[in-house]
Amino acid sequence: MSGTNRAGQLARAVLAIDRTAPPAPRALAIGALGMGVPVAAGLLLGQPHAGFLIGLGAVLLAGGPAEPGTETSGGTGARLVGMALPALAAVAAATLLARLPAPDTARILLITIAALAVNHSRPLAAAAIRFNIYLVLGGSLLDGGPGHGGSAALIFGLGALWNILLRLLLDKGRPAAPAAAPARRAPTPAQRRTYFRRQIRTLAGWQFPLRLAIGLGIASLLRHAFPAHHYYWIVLTVALLTEVRIEPLPTKTLQRLLGTLGGVALAWLLFALASGPVALGIVAAILAALVAVARARSYLLYAILSAPLILLVLDLGKPVAAGLLIDRLVATLAAGAIVVALNLLFERLPLTAPATPRRAPPSGR
Repeated sequence: MSGTNRAGQLARAVLAIDRTAPPAPRALAIGALGMGVPVAAGLLLGQPHAGFLIGLGAVLLAGGPAEPGTETSGGTGARLVGMALPALAAVAAATLLARLPAPDTARILLITIAALAVNHSRPLAAAAIRFNIYLVLGGSLLDGGPGHGGSAALIFGLGALWNILLRLLLDKGRPAAPAAAPARRAPTPAQRRTYFRRQIRTLAGWQFPLRLAIGLGIASLLRHAFPAHHYYWIVLTVALLTEVRIEPLPTKTLQRLLGTLGGVALAWLLFALASGPVALGIVAAILAALVAVARARSYLLYAILSAPLILLVLDLGKPVAAGLLIDRLVATLAAGAIVVALNLLFERLPLTAPATPRRAPPSGR
């Protein structure tokens, strides 16, 4: 394939919009209420920061139907609990690790161990990836987010419980979904354990955990090297950009990078136009509703809309200044450079993997 055709194919994939996705009034309601209700309650109780934290935790919990192969047996309630447990475990871990002398090192070690789960099965891989994202985000809230001291990550984790309650309430009275077609025979637990042990003895089984650990390590060094800047965003963006598989056409990585850049600029614009927690709460609820719809239609649009939500909570109460926008943009570009460089490096390594008994898990982000 020529360079021009390759670039054109990549551009079309990055900008693609799934126009077949049906209208999603329920997703709109979950997004708007997931953010709007906690924010309104926080404003009424004089705790706006707590309301925004809970709302963000509710919105970021992966929505929509489970990915094929990641379903949890036991119905909708059990599936939602299975989605929330990694998030709750992550914010609890983030709170405990923040008390250690070297929290960054401990956090990266735990993330590396969890990332090995991508070699086991799709459900466990999805849970591990969700755990890692919430762990990094919980650390960012403890490091530079709004008040509440060491409880910020735990308050954020309450959003996962609110997400479950909201979905169960909205599901009441809905007709049961039609039974899905029988899936192909899944590997047995013994086969998965055998495959996992085989994988972690190869470089292929470690390529994702190593790329993630090295990338987060470099990001952490940069953050501490420039303490006057808001560079924890490098750490969070590296965690978001690092995909399980190294793709020849890095569509999702480029979508996330471009979306984060656009989202940072959009966040600065929203902060400049909306002043006060009430106005920001309305903006956050609108963004949350749009995020819920964008997730199914365009990952690029989803990234553009979700970044301001995260930044809105991280930067709530901070003065709007050009320096803050510049810091976020520089951090995003630095994170993108780290991830791309590591992808190019590992792409050239002799990764030999045995045949996999299941498809590669999606990032879940």
